[in-house]
Amino acid sequence: MKKLILALPFLLGVVGVPSETLAHTMFTNYLMNEELEFQTTYSTDEVAENAEVYVYAPNNFDEPWLESRTDEEGRFSFLPDTSIPGDWEVQIIDEGHGEVIIVPVTEDGVDYENISYELKQDLHYSSTPMSPIHSLLITAGVGGLWFALLRKN
Repeated sequence: MKKLILALPFLLGVVGVPSETLAHTMFTNYLMNEELEFQTTYSTDEVAENAEVYVYAPNNFDEPWLESRTDEEGRFSFLPDTSIPGDWEVQIIDEGHGEVIIVPVTEDGVDYENISYELKQDLHYSSTPMSPIHSLLITAGVGGLWFALLRKN
């Protein structure tokens, strides 16, 4: 019984370490019609409804050129200003997931063939990340307290 009681703080220390967990992945497809249309879904086939969308023009990455949200089908569309050529950045963010899409624009319009994905963010933490040293110190502290209480009795 005493071994179980002594092992409990160490077990809590190991279990209490937050771990990275892979969640469902965000996918964004695009199509060029009158405007550049995006649809964002997850690998679970759930749509990214009401996700935040930020579009940055190449001449100002500090302030969004456009702020919007996806609709109930995870769709969003816009047409870049061809008078501002360069790489436009489209950020789609939803509940810890994010994707950055680079849209090259020339004076002739969107360079559809060279649209690329820059970033996917799909890691979540079960709680605030801690280093192994922090986990060891917490385990030692809990274990020391537990040992002091057992020794008192």
